Amino acid sequence: VSRGSLKRSLSSSLNSGLSPKRSASSSLEKTREKTQGVTIWLPLVGGGMVAEDLLVAAMTNLRCIEWDNITEDLMTGSICGPHKSDISQLYSLSRQIAEGETIDFFLSHSWHDDAVDKYQKLTAVVNNFRRKHGRYPTFWLDKVCIDQNHINDCLLVLPVNVLACTKVLVVCGDTYVERLWCIWELFILFAFGRGDRAILVPLDSNQKDVLAELGQFDSLRAYCYDPNEEARLREVIDKVGTSGFNDQIRELSGKVKKVG
Repeated sequence: VSRGSLKRSLSSSLNSGLSPKRSASSSLEKTREKTQGVTIWLPLVGGGMVAEDLLVAAMTNLRCIEWDNITEDLMTGSICGPHKSDISQLYSLSRQIAEGETIDFFLSHSWHDDAVDKYQKLTAVVNNFRRKHGRYPTFWLDKVCIDQNHINDCLLVLPVNVLACTKVLVVCGDTYVERLWCIWELFILFAFGRGDRAILVPLDSNQKDVLAELGQFDSLRAYCYDPNEEARLREVIDKVGTSGFNDQIRELSGKVKKVG
Protein backbone atom coordinates (compact mmCIF):
# COMPACT_ATOMS: atom_id res chain seq x y z
CA VAL A 1 0.00 0.00 0.00
CA SER A 2 1.58 3.30 -1.07
CA ARG A 3 1.31 6.48 0.94
CA GLY A 4 -0.89 7.86 -1.81
CA SER A 5 -3.42 5.03 -1.79
CA LEU A 6 -3.53 4.93 2.01
CA LYS A 7 -4.07 8.68 2.09
CA ARG A 8 -7.00 8.36 -0.31
CA SER A 9 -8.57 5.55 1.72
CA LEU A 10 -8.44 7.58 4.93
CA SER A 11 -8.89 11.17 3.81
CA SER A 12 -12.66 10.87 3.59
CA SER A 13 -12.70 9.63 7.18
CA LEU A 14 -10.72 12.55 8.51
CA ASN A 15 -12.22 15.26 6.36
CA SER A 16 -15.83 14.20 6.92
CA GLY A 17 -15.51 15.44 10.49
CA LEU A 18 -12.67 17.94 10.16
CA SER A 19 -12.49 20.48 7.37
CA PRO A 20 -8.90 21.11 6.16
CA LYS A 21 -9.39 24.67 7.40
CA ARG A 22 -10.85 23.66 10.74
CA SER A 23 -8.72 23.24 13.85
CA ALA A 24 -8.67 19.96 15.78
CA SER A 25 -7.91 21.72 19.04
CA SER A 26 -10.98 20.62 21.01
CA SER A 27 -10.84 17.58 23.28
CA LEU A 28 -12.89 15.43 20.93
CA GLU A 29 -13.70 16.04 17.27
CA LYS A 30 -16.23 13.89 15.49
CA THR A 31 -14.74 11.97 12.59
CA ARG A 32 -16.82 9.40 10.76
CA GLU A 33 -16.21 6.58 8.38
CA LYS A 34 -19.38 4.75 7.36
CA THR A 35 -18.54 1.14 6.60
CA GLN A 36 -21.06 -1.67 6.94
CA GLY A 37 -23.30 0.57 9.01
CA VAL A 38 -20.62 1.39 11.61
CA THR A 39 -19.66 4.91 12.61
CA ILE A 40 -16.05 5.52 13.66
CA TRP A 41 -15.10 8.18 16.16
CA LEU A 42 -11.42 9.00 16.36
CA PRO A 43 -10.11 10.24 19.74
CA LEU A 44 -8.57 13.51 18.61
CA VAL A 45 -7.00 15.20 21.60
CA GLY A 46 -5.85 18.59 20.48
CA GLY A 47 -2.64 20.19 19.37
CA GLY A 48 -4.20 22.77 17.07
CA MET A 49 -3.72 20.63 13.95
CA VAL A 50 -6.13 20.59 11.05
CA ALA A 51 -7.35 17.35 9.47
CA GLU A 52 -5.05 17.43 6.47
CA ASP A 53 -2.08 18.16 8.72
CA LEU A 54 -2.97 15.16 10.89
CA LEU A 55 -3.06 12.88 7.88
CA VAL A 56 0.19 14.22 6.44
CA ALA A 57 1.88 13.83 9.81
CA ALA A 58 0.61 10.28 10.11
CA MET A 59 1.95 9.27 6.70
CA THR A 60 5.24 11.09 7.22
CA ASN A 61 5.83 9.39 10.57
CA LEU A 62 4.59 5.91 9.63
CA ARG A 63 7.23 3.48 10.89
CA CYS A 64 7.94 -0.23 11.19
CA ILE A 65 10.39 -2.47 12.99
CA GLU A 66 12.40 -5.27 11.40
CA TRP A 67 12.17 -8.72 12.95
CA ASP A 68 15.91 -8.64 13.71
CA ASN A 69 15.24 -5.81 16.16
CA ILE A 70 12.44 -7.59 18.02
CA THR A 71 13.83 -9.49 20.99
CA GLU A 72 12.36 -11.29 23.96
CA ASP A 73 13.63 -8.45 26.13
CA LEU A 74 11.82 -5.89 23.97
CA MET A 75 8.55 -7.77 24.48
CA THR A 76 9.00 -7.54 28.25
CA GLY A 77 7.67 -4.74 30.41
CA SER A 78 5.45 -1.75 29.93
CA ILE A 79 5.11 0.29 26.77
CA CYS A 80 7.70 2.87 27.77
CA GLY A 81 10.25 0.45 29.14
CA PRO A 82 11.51 0.28 32.72
CA HIS A 83 13.19 3.70 32.63
CA LYS A 84 12.38 7.03 30.98
CA SER A 85 15.87 7.06 29.47
CA ASP A 86 14.86 4.06 27.35
CA ILE A 87 12.23 5.99 25.38
CA SER A 88 14.38 7.56 22.66
CA GLN A 89 16.41 4.38 22.29
CA LEU A 90 13.25 2.36 21.72
CA TYR A 91 12.07 4.70 18.97
CA SER A 92 15.41 4.34 17.20
CA LEU A 93 14.76 0.61 16.80
CA SER A 94 12.08 1.40 14.21
CA ARG A 95 12.47 3.06 10.82
CA GLN A 96 10.30 5.04 8.43
CA ILE A 97 8.65 2.97 5.72
CA ALA A 98 9.74 3.48 2.13
CA GLU A 99 7.44 4.79 -0.60
CA GLY A 100 5.30 1.89 -1.80
CA GLU A 101 6.29 -0.34 1.13
CA THR A 102 3.61 -2.22 3.07
CA ILE A 103 4.10 -3.24 6.69
CA ASP A 104 3.41 -6.95 7.04
CA PHE A 105 1.91 -7.12 10.55
CA PHE A 106 0.28 -4.72 12.97
CA LEU A 107 1.07 -6.37 16.31
CA SER A 108 -1.91 -6.16 18.67
CA HIS A 109 -1.15 -7.56 22.12
CA SER A 110 -1.18 -6.81 25.83
CA TRP A 111 2.06 -5.81 27.51
CA HIS A 112 0.76 -7.58 30.61
CA ASP A 113 0.80 -11.01 28.97
CA ASP A 114 3.69 -13.47 29.24
CA ALA A 115 6.61 -12.08 27.20
CA VAL A 116 8.46 -15.39 26.75
CA ASP A 117 5.36 -17.16 25.46
CA LYS A 118 4.59 -14.17 23.24
CA TYR A 119 8.06 -14.14 21.69
CA GLN A 120 7.93 -17.87 21.01
CA LYS A 121 4.60 -17.50 19.20
CA LEU A 122 5.96 -14.58 17.20
CA THR A 123 9.00 -16.63 16.22
CA ALA A 124 6.75 -19.40 14.88
CA VAL A 125 4.73 -16.87 12.86
CA VAL A 126 7.92 -15.29 11.49
CA ASN A 127 9.43 -18.65 10.49
CA ASN A 128 6.24 -19.61 8.68
CA PHE A 129 6.20 -16.23 6.91
CA ARG A 130 9.83 -16.63 5.82
CA ARG A 131 9.17 -20.09 4.38
CA LYS A 132 6.35 -18.64 2.28
CA HIS A 133 7.91 -15.32 1.24
CA GLY A 134 11.65 -15.85 1.43
CA ARG A 135 12.19 -12.91 3.80
CA TYR A 136 11.47 -11.79 7.33
CA PRO A 137 8.31 -9.74 7.97
CA THR A 138 8.10 -6.18 9.22
CA PHE A 139 5.92 -5.12 12.15
CA TRP A 140 4.15 -2.08 13.55
CA LEU A 141 4.77 -2.24 17.30
CA ASP A 142 3.54 0.59 19.50
CA LYS A 143 6.50 0.50 21.86
CA VAL A 144 8.95 1.46 19.12
CA CYS A 145 6.85 2.93 16.29
CA ILE A 146 5.21 5.63 18.41
CA ASP A 147 7.40 8.49 19.58
CA GLN A 148 6.75 8.17 23.30
CA ASN A 149 7.77 11.81 23.78
CA HIS A 150 4.81 12.85 21.60
CA ILE A 151 2.44 9.99 22.25
CA ASN A 152 -0.80 11.99 22.01
CA ASP A 153 -0.02 13.15 18.47
CA CYS A 154 0.66 9.56 17.41
CA LEU A 155 -2.52 8.17 18.94
CA LEU A 156 -4.66 10.63 16.98
CA VAL A 157 -4.16 8.63 13.83
CA LEU A 158 -4.09 5.03 15.06
CA PRO A 159 -6.33 3.97 12.12
CA VAL A 160 -3.52 4.93 9.74
CA ASN A 161 -1.18 2.54 11.54
CA VAL A 162 -3.72 -0.28 11.57
CA LEU A 163 -4.75 0.06 7.92
CA ALA A 164 -1.19 0.49 6.67
CA CYS A 165 -0.47 -3.16 7.54
CA THR A 166 -1.31 -6.22 5.46
CA LYS A 167 -2.42 -8.24 8.50
CA VAL A 168 -3.23 -7.58 12.13
CA LEU A 169 -1.59 -10.18 14.34
CA VAL A 170 -3.65 -10.53 17.51
CA VAL A 171 -1.44 -12.27 20.06
CA CYS A 172 -3.76 -13.07 22.97
CA GLY A 173 -2.93 -13.94 26.53
CA ASP A 174 -5.06 -13.85 29.65
CA THR A 175 -5.16 -10.05 29.85
CA TYR A 176 -5.75 -9.15 26.19
CA VAL A 177 -9.53 -8.78 26.36
CA GLU A 178 -9.14 -6.66 29.51
CA ARG A 179 -6.98 -4.04 27.77
CA LEU A 180 -9.11 -1.28 26.28
CA TRP A 181 -6.52 -0.15 23.72
CA CYS A 182 -6.25 -3.71 22.37
CA ILE A 183 -10.01 -3.87 21.90
CA TRP A 184 -10.05 -0.43 20.28
CA GLU A 185 -7.48 -1.64 17.71
CA LEU A 186 -9.77 -4.53 16.81
CA PHE A 187 -12.78 -2.24 16.63
CA ILE A 188 -11.00 0.05 14.15
CA LEU A 189 -10.03 -2.89 11.95
CA PHE A 190 -13.50 -4.38 11.72
CA ALA A 191 -15.30 -1.06 11.49
CA PHE A 192 -13.30 -0.22 8.37
CA GLY A 193 -14.39 -3.55 6.87
CA ARG A 194 -10.95 -5.13 7.15
CA GLY A 195 -11.82 -7.99 9.49
CA ASP A 196 -10.34 -10.56 7.12
CA ARG A 197 -6.92 -9.13 7.96
CA ALA A 198 -7.03 -10.29 11.59
CA ILE A 199 -5.11 -13.40 12.67
CA LEU A 200 -5.65 -14.61 16.24
CA VAL A 201 -2.69 -16.34 17.92
CA PRO A 202 -3.55 -17.56 21.45
CA LEU A 203 -0.64 -17.87 23.89
CA ASP A 204 0.08 -21.27 25.43
CA SER A 205 -0.02 -19.58 28.84
CA ASN A 206 -3.55 -18.36 28.15
CA GLN A 207 -5.98 -20.25 30.37
CA LYS A 208 -9.03 -18.59 28.81
CA ASP A 209 -10.96 -19.21 25.61
CA VAL A 210 -10.19 -15.94 23.84
CA LEU A 211 -13.03 -16.22 21.34
CA ALA A 212 -15.46 -16.96 24.16
CA GLU A 213 -14.12 -13.94 26.05
CA LEU A 214 -14.68 -11.74 23.00
CA GLY A 215 -18.16 -13.17 22.66
CA GLN A 216 -18.99 -11.94 26.17
CA PHE A 217 -17.05 -8.68 26.01
CA ASP A 218 -18.09 -5.82 28.27
CA SER A 219 -16.16 -2.54 27.96
CA LEU A 220 -16.74 -1.83 31.65
CA ARG A 221 -14.39 -4.72 32.43
CA ALA A 222 -11.59 -3.40 30.18
CA TYR A 223 -9.06 -0.81 31.28
CA CYS A 224 -6.00 1.24 30.25
CA TYR A 225 -2.81 1.52 32.26
CA ASP A 226 -3.00 5.30 31.93
CA PRO A 227 -6.25 6.62 33.45
CA ASN A 228 -6.12 9.69 31.18
CA GLU A 229 -6.00 7.51 28.08
CA GLU A 230 -8.83 5.41 29.47
CA ALA A 231 -10.98 8.49 30.07
CA ARG A 232 -10.35 9.64 26.50
CA LEU A 233 -11.23 6.25 25.02
CA ARG A 234 -14.36 5.92 27.14
CA GLU A 235 -15.48 9.33 25.93
CA VAL A 236 -15.14 8.08 22.36
CA ILE A 237 -16.91 4.80 23.15
CA ASP A 238 -19.75 6.73 24.77
CA LYS A 239 -20.18 8.66 21.53
CA VAL A 240 -20.21 5.44 19.52
CA GLY A 241 -22.64 3.99 22.06
CA THR A 242 -21.40 1.59 24.70
CA SER A 243 -23.97 -1.07 23.90
CA GLY A 244 -23.24 -0.89 20.18
CA PHE A 245 -19.49 -0.98 20.82
CA ASN A 246 -19.87 -4.10 22.97
CA ASP A 247 -22.03 -5.75 20.30
CA GLN A 248 -19.45 -5.05 17.60
CA ILE A 249 -16.66 -6.60 19.67
CA ARG A 250 -18.79 -9.65 20.50
CA GLU A 251 -19.39 -10.22 16.80
CA LEU A 252 -15.65 -10.48 16.26
CA SER A 253 -15.59 -13.89 17.92
CA GLY A 254 -17.19 -15.34 14.79
CA LYS A 255 -15.01 -13.43 12.32
CA VAL A 256 -11.41 -13.68 13.54
CA LYS A 257 -9.18 -16.32 11.95
CA LYS A 258 -7.56 -18.39 14.69
CA VAL A 259 -4.15 -20.04 14.21
CA GLY A 260 -1.78 -21.90 16.50
